[in-house]
Amino acid sequence: MKKNTLLFLLLFALGISFTSCTKDFEDGLNYNNGNQETGNGNGNNPNGTGVFKATVGGNAFVANSSSAIVTDNFVLIAGIRTANKDLIQITLPSNKVGTYTWANSEDDGEKFVLSYGSVTATTENPFISASNEVAEFFGVKNYTDTALVTITAVDKTKKTISGTFQFTGFRDIGDDKTETKIITNGSFTNIPYTENAPVVESDGFLNAKIDGVGFAENDIDVASVNSSGVHPYYSIVGVKNGGSDDSVRIGISQSYGVGTYQASSAILNGGGEELVNVASASCILDDLLYNTESGSLTITLKTATKIEGTFNFVVSNFTTGKKKTITGSFGINTDDL
Repeated sequence: MKKNTLLFLLLFALGISFTSCTKDFEDGLNYNNGNQETGNGNGNNPNGTGVFKATVGGNAFVANSSSAIVTDNFVLIAGIRTANKDLIQITLPSNKVGTYTWANSEDDGEKFVLSYGSVTATTENPFISASNEVAEFFGVKNYTDTALVTITAVDKTKKTISGTFQFTGFRDIGDDKTETKIITNGSFTNIPYTENAPVVESDGFLNAKIDGVGFAENDIDVASVNSSGVHPYYSIVGVKNGGSDDSVRIGISQSYGVGTYQASSAILNGGGEELVNVASASCILDDLLYNTESGSLTITLKTATKIEGTFNFVVSNFTTGKKKTITGSFGINTDDL
């Protein structure tokens, strides 16, 4: 087992949790720097375009694709440089405005993941933040915890999130040695986020299997999505209820007709000035997010109001390196989108 996988599991087992100075934004209000607002909440970016940037090991990191997911139990924010194939990922244990560190904790905190690494590397571990105590446990030398994430603004109307971050990560490089990477001056401004909530509750179908085991969803939600770096696409989400955030998501570019399309997303195909099409899958299982690595999608029927097809994708979790295979079929109505 890779050391970063062991670390990831230990953080849960040890019950390390954190958060301070928080305010719930589930009440539908907009917040800016901790103050309630009724304005547009655009923060420091008047143009409303999402910006995700930081200094990584002394070098500038400016993402050309960024997104966020907000659920009842966690928030995930990611910035990707598709030309460099590298990624900064921030996972917070709750959907509350405020400041998150390893030093401050609360009983219901479940996870706090700050990581940087390649989205395509199979032999290199990502750099992962940890408390000083955990780093010492793993024998990491010359490590100082600098993790600090602050959610400064949330626009519930436009569904964007803004804040700042910094952290120090370490990774295993073999022979019982580790190396560190310092991330400073991090900020994310007006990053669009999606929620595990239906936009349109579809009367279509999503028959999915994960590693050959049927995924029994309770609800199917369909949305028309506009996101940075990609052409507009349809998002099909099968959600498993009953206290779980487990879900399967299929993405299909709205311009696609009948035919077969190889896996495509901002991570896999971006990096240039032009937008890319979407043929992708992802899933959330046990609070781990798996994104598209390879595969294909076939549209077998497309009319003015209906799309049907099949899919076969390999997805992976950035932090742990775990992989899953998602296969199945779908059918949606698009006339209400």
